[in-house]
Amino acid sequence: TPHTPHTWQKNRLPCGTPLTRLPRSFPPCNPLSLAPTRRMMASALDATADTFGKGYAPGQEGGDKLFSGPASRNCEPIIDVLKTIMPSESGKVLAIAEGSGQHVSAFAKAFPHMTFQPTEIEPAALKSQQAYVDEVGVNNVLAPTTFDCMAPVWDVVEAGGGKYSLVYTVNLTHISPFEATLGLFAAAKRLLQAGGLVVIYGPFKVNGGFTSEGNEQFDQTLRSRNEKFGYRDITEIEKAAQGVGMTMEKVVDMPANNHMLI
Repeated sequence: TPHTPHTWQKNRLPCGTPLTRLPRSFPPCNPLSLAPTRRMMASALDATADTFGKGYAPGQEGGDKLFSGPASRNCEPIIDVLKTIMPSESGKVLAIAEGSGQHVSAFAKAFPHMTFQPTEIEPAALKSQQAYVDEVGVNNVLAPTTFDCMAPVWDVVEAGGGKYSLVYTVNLTHISPFEATLGLFAAAKRLLQAGGLVVIYGPFKVNGGFTSEGNEQFDQTLRSRNEKFGYRDITEIEKAAQGVGMTMEKVVDMPANNHMLI
């Protein structure tokens, strides 16, 4: 019998295509219980590792700011997609593995009606996030806080009460064990309001294959550094979402062989 396309395959969109947000609610369920193994991100702070996922380099001005070349290039394309799905009413946005702070500072400026909570596990990244927020001058970003979705301490992201409208992560799934992706969805299940969205940006395999030779080579590099790292197939992310009662609604093709999964 013919293969029935996944929901996201029917709704795969090229970059720039307007998105329609679909109303939904999820039945309550318990978050996944995850072993407290931590993803290894030390090499991502190497000043020479700009191509290594979230590779950081010290800000040219010095101080606490870290600089990510990929983040500087993908901020605007991500904002363009977020404009099509971000709620028009005020709400909260949780950034998991925010990185340097280039994203959250830009997103907060683009969506002043939303309140952003950036998180990370690296102290240097948390300092950098605050430095970028201070530089941009936005007042709708809460203090960056340590949060590990593989060993969650919920108080730090539940302080102040209220659920989140949107949870996002950028370049997490391929530079962390798959348990981090499972933890991302467990956190989203617990913290999102009904109808809330999870947005995942990064490079992925599609139908078991790489989208470019460069992506295949980079995947090999990642796996040589840590056998638990590597590109995930979009269907793997879809199954992780289904594991907590969520449905992948859209896949948007992004520049440089990246995708946004919604």
